Amino acid sequence: MRKVITKTCALIMTVSMLFGMIFMSDSATTYSMAATKTVETPESSKNALTKYKKISEINNNTILGTDFTYYQQCLTWGKQYKDYMSQSVDNLFTYVKSQGINTISVKAAVNPTGDNAYLSLDNAIKTLKKAKAAGLQTNLVLLYSDEMTYAGTQKLPEGWTVKNAVDKAKDYTKEVVEELTKENAIPTIITIGNEVDWNFLGITEEGGWNGWVAMGDISAYLKDNGIKNAVSIAAPKEASVIKEIIDGKLKWTKADYDYIGVNLYPDDNTNTYVKELRDAVEECSEKKQLIVSSVKYARVNEEDTVNVYTQAENIYNLLSATIDKNNAGGIIYDDAVYTGSWNSLVDDDGDAQISLAIFAYAQGKQTDTSRDPYKYGDDTGLKSQKVTIRKVSKMTDSTIRGMDISSYIALKNAGVKYYDNNGKEESLLKVLSDNGVNYIRIRIWNDPYNENGETYGGGASDVENGLKIAKEAAKYNMKLLLCFHYSDFWAEPSVQNLPKAWKKDADNPQKLRLNVYNYTKETIKKFKEIGADIGMVQIGNEISRGMMGVMQSKNSSIWEEKSKIELVDSYINAGSKAVRECAPEALIALHLDTLYTGTYKKAMDVWERDDVDYDVLGASSYAFWSGDNMVNSLKKAGEYVASRGKLFTVLETSWLNSTEDADGTSNMISSTKVKKYKVGPQGQVDVLTDMYDAILSNDNGLGIFYWEGAGFL
Repeated sequence: MRKVITKTCALIMTVSMLFGMIFMSDSATTYSMAATKTVETPESSKNALTKYKKISEINNNTILGTDFTYYQQCLTWGKQYKDYMSQSVDNLFTYVKSQGINTISVKAAVNPTGDNAYLSLDNAIKTLKKAKAAGLQTNLVLLYSDEMTYAGTQKLPEGWTVKNAVDKAKDYTKEVVEELTKENAIPTIITIGNEVDWNFLGITEEGGWNGWVAMGDISAYLKDNGIKNAVSIAAPKEASVIKEIIDGKLKWTKADYDYIGVNLYPDDNTNTYVKELRDAVEECSEKKQLIVSSVKYARVNEEDTVNVYTQAENIYNLLSATIDKNNAGGIIYDDAVYTGSWNSLVDDDGDAQISLAIFAYAQGKQTDTSRDPYKYGDDTGLKSQKVTIRKVSKMTDSTIRGMDISSYIALKNAGVKYYDNNGKEESLLKVLSDNGVNYIRIRIWNDPYNENGETYGGGASDVENGLKIAKEAAKYNMKLLLCFHYSDFWAEPSVQNLPKAWKKDADNPQKLRLNVYNYTKETIKKFKEIGADIGMVQIGNEISRGMMGVMQSKNSSIWEEKSKIELVDSYINAGSKAVRECAPEALIALHLDTLYTGTYKKAMDVWERDDVDYDVLGASSYAFWSGDNMVNSLKKAGEYVASRGKLFTVLETSWLNSTEDADGTSNMISSTKVKKYKVGPQGQVDVLTDMYDAILSNDNGLGIFYWEGAGFL
């Protein structure tokens, strides 16, 4: 099998316990796969935020806000917003409200164009109206610029000058209020400026005095029109400096504001700083509410040191720092629904992140934070499902209960951990051995790396990684099947490419035979040197249409093209010779991708004619492709192989534990028309049980290898 089959790989405990229990059980057995494990990141998001209790003194006046400035832009990009389970939400505003949000904030520029067009007042009004319809409070931040403003950048709009900026700002505010009134979109709060650092409207002379005066006049105008207002300032270096702003600039200009907002760029000292800031504001005025008017925390970074859980904790702790008995506090989370941001509360696909729910938990309200486990790698619940396992009567100690775990080392290197039935972290090989697996299949690629040393993927199944698996398997007395692809990457029916190092010999069959012989012999020796118990060696992988670059012609069959198949058979014999010399006790297997006995006859006739040395015919047998008649086909295939005096095994099989998407790419198998088997752990059990019954019904039946049963592919 060339490409990974997303989620057809088995739940390890399902399949491994099946191998053990089919053999050991005397009667039908019901087994619960529930297991517990302690890890730093919650196994499931469902109850991950329950440790956060209601913040003392939080109340209805606390601002629990999210910035939606990018919302309209994201819609024009075709983004769709979804809940934690990756299901589309009909109304994003009512959804965030259900997660504890009470305020939606948007920013508006005077005449934004180009990349700043998302800051238009039209966009802001659209969003404000939707928020208002959902019963949410609203906040409009007027930037008094054609672009975003920051502490060091308060650029005036085109046509405004420092001399006329105050009058322009007052007139502009009135025009905005008139437009909002006309559109029935008057917000709960209007914030005057953004991140002002003694430089509102770009005015810096005399400590920006005329700018402060303008803020005072605008504040008074808004209050006269029944609109609460806020001022947004850059966080002063020292918290005590805010007293000078409140008791000095804002008091002297008679600014009639309700909230003083501080924009933050958090660090390790932020929460302590905010508490000091809160205390300083309370000393100046009991009537002014301090809020964090802009903040954001990463949920993704290049160092992988953050996630949605650290994001949630940071929000909770900051929100707590803004609140005490004298200050209702609150925060407005910036870029909350910006799908292109690593700091947002939605991902690139528009899926809500569970850190959003921290706003509900902060109020003592619990909400279901279960998220799509197939997208985020959370507990799928599969291990908790009970399965009924029926004994296979003809299974013996020598029956192959095998599993291909070729991606194991690559998965471990990626940080994947494995656990036993009790939730204890354990070696995968021990888990498998303890549950009845007695054979491990290891695929071998010659050189699965490009010129830069980067793996082609698929588990980087070179000899080095195979030896690492073999060492672990030897600890538990497990036999090995070495599966030689004689390629640098997947060899399958339609793709049988020569290794890079052998391509120079493509027209030299004698040299290629020597390459096969030497490579096979050297590799087997390496495995034997580490104490591997090599029970079987597979020469080639799914060679139904050719091998090592020799492929059947269009509308033909490799078995009917004498010159080609003789060449292929000579390569097989070169590999077989190496096996007989280095591992004489090992069985030699040849691998076809079908159960069709017509193909078996053609292949075995040719192999007999060409004196091909092998012991076992192995098949790929996947029920989701073979259909409901697979078991009967498997039995007939075994019977035919027995009639030709050879042993028979299934070298690859699997069944789906889910049809859900796990990685955002198309699944090779997303549904199945097979009616006999259910998708899920019970279906996996039933498929394997029936297959064992079929293959062991003939005396030549060796057993089964489950393909990539420990993978997360």
